[in-house]
Amino acid sequence: GVPAKLLFLIHVSLLFPAASKGCIKCEAPCPEDWLLYGRKCYFFSEEPRDWNTGRQYCHSHEAALAVIQSQKELEFMFKFTRREPWIGLRRVGDEFHWVNGDPFDPDTFPIAGPGECVFVEPTRLVSTDCLMTRPWVCSKMAYT
Repeated sequence: GVPAKLLFLIHVSLLFPAASKGCIKCEAPCPEDWLLYGRKCYFFSEEPRDWNTGRQYCHSHEAALAVIQSQKELEFMFKFTRREPWIGLRRVGDEFHWVNGDPFDPDTFPIAGPGECVFVEPTRLVSTDCLMTRPWVCSKMAYT
């Protein structure tokens, strides 16, 4: 006769036709080598580069230098890198602006330093010369 396992599979595929076809778009929420936190994917670079090179790398991967929206997000970033990476925040004139156009609130994240481009220290943000080389963090929305 027909093996019981095969009968079971035929039965399941009749009950759940979608299960036997596989899903139409079975994507992981983040690309390989990226980390998921909340609804965002993060890429932590290994090698140091200047701010603009980091920005271009992120852009080429349909992402942006990380825009940090909460203290929790900042703490998450620090669990995965202790290397004080560039993020997507830059001084334009007297004000800082996130690369995605979000308003920057200096009360949420005070910034030390006289520079133009911003990197992350464990307890604060620091602005420095954009040509300094440091690792960087990209972020983008996770696939849903």
